[in-house]
Amino acid sequence: MPKRILFILVVLAASIFFTDLGKNYAYSLITSTVSNQAVPNIDPEDLYALEQPYVLLDLRTPEEYEISHLKGTRFVNYNTFQVDDLADIPKDAKLILYCAVGVRSSKAGVALQEAGYTNVLNLRGGIFNWVNKGFPVFDAKGQTERIHAYSRFWGFWLTKGDKVYGQ
Repeated sequence: MPKRILFILVVLAASIFFTDLGKNYAYSLITSTVSNQAVPNIDPEDLYALEQPYVLLDLRTPEEYEISHLKGTRFVNYNTFQVDDLADIPKDAKLILYCAVGVRSSKAGVALQEAGYTNVLNLRGGIFNWVNKGFPVFDAKGQTERIHAYSRFWGFWLTKGDKVYGQ
């Protein structure tokens, strides 16, 4: 078994016994390990403080997006994503991508970089990390505590908000 996988499994198992702080740290280690490091990350605190202009892209499924998303987000369905979907965005625009934990958005970020986008960032830890840090999410009616937990496995890492599993 590769050392990287063994490390992830050990951290995962140990985090079950940790406090929320330990669980959040373990989550950060895991998402940093599984996401593509070719796309630079932005921390939730830095995104929250960031001034416009930037384009915020949600790369999840329609079901995930409808439950909640970051304010001002442009939805891009990850399951049908094509770089051409963003042809209206200049190649030098600051793009900030997110998904549940950062893996899908990182993969899309690589595709955007390969297509010539020069300022692509991935939200470290995705919307889960955003919510765990206490930042707001929204649905069609306004601010909400609901968050799509993606799956039972990944939902374990969501320590704040009301978890929703499917519709």
